[in-house]
This record gives sequence, structure tokens and C-alpha cells, in this order.
Amino acid sequence: MQNKTHSLVELEELSEIELDDLATNKGVNDARFVLGKLMVEGSSSKVPLQETKGVNWIREAAKRGSIDALEYKTYWEIRFDKAPNLNTITKALEQIVAANKSPRACNTLAEINHA
Repeated sequence: MQNKTHSLVELEELSEIELDDLATNKGVNDARFVLGKLMVEGSSSKVPLQETKGVNWIREAAKRGSIDALEYKTYWEIRFDKAPNLNTITKALEQIVAANKSPRACNTLAEINHA
């Protein structure tokens, strides 16, 4: 059986059931991230808005090594967490910069260090 890889754009076109199957039964970590993102944002007619469940999917994807999920989770925590942990956020931003040289993460680190 050949494993088909999906781009993030292709995954965003799938339904909640299809994404859940890829994430849960096939271990596709990008599907975890996309499912969570779509649930948080409510931007898909095929995936219902469920912010708490979506954040949990994103956290799981980040734990399993998705840099995209880690970046999304980090900015979600900065904006919406009631008590954001700056040490955790700083470490995550440093990891994001090391992985993909994200200008946004670099700028956010500079702002944190300047404050």
C-alpha cells in the first residue's frame, strides 16, 4: 500500500471525517494540524467551528513535531491564553526560527526581548 502525501492546501479541502481518519488511523500529522486549524477558525463548510477541540488537535500535532502547528499554537497562546507562559513561548519561537527561519517568529522574539 502506497502512502499518499497531501499538501496543506489539499488537506484543507477535506471533511472533518476524512481529516480525522487521516490523523487518527493513518498517523498523518499534517491532518491533525489542518483539522485543528479549521476547527479553531471555522473557515470550512466541511469542518464545524469547535475552538477547544481544534486547539487540542493543534497541540497534539505540535507535540508530534509539526512546526506549522507549533507556530500556530504559539501565536494562539500569545493572543488568547489567559496566562501565557513567556518562557514556553520564547522556547517555541526559538525552535520555529531554527526550523524555518520565520521572520514573524524573529520579530516576535525581538519584541519580547526588547520589552
